Amino acid sequence: MNYNPGILAQFKPYTLQTYKTKKWANTITKGPAATVYVIEANRDTCKLLQQSANTLYDWVAPNLPEDLTFLKNNFEWFSCTTHEEFGGFSIRSEYYRNLLDQITGLEKVE
Repeated sequence: MNYNPGILAQFKPYTLQTYKTKKWANTITKGPAATVYVIEANRDTCKLLQQSANTLYDWVAPNLPEDLTFLKNNFEWFSCTTHEEFGGFSIRSEYYRNLLDQITGLEKVE
C-alpha cells in the first residue's frame, strides 16, 4: 500500500525499523507483503498520532498507515485492524486492567 509520504516523513526521525511481511498483529494478507514501520513511542510521536487523525479508525490507507499496534517488551498490548474498525487491549497486569475498567465506553471481552 502507498501512504501519504508527508505523514511518513513526520515519523521518520522516530522510525527504528521497517520490514516487509505478510503477517502482523491481527492480520494475515493473501496479497503482497506490507511494510511495517516500527516507531518509537514517546511524547512527540503521541502528538503526531493525535494531529494526523481525528479518531483511531481514521488510520486507513491511502491517507494514513493502517493497523496501529503498540508493543512493550515484545508484547502486543494494543492492536487494531482499522479498516474493520476493530481494536483491543491485551493486558497482563491487574493494575492496568483496573485502569481500563474506569474508561467509559470500552467493551470488555474475556
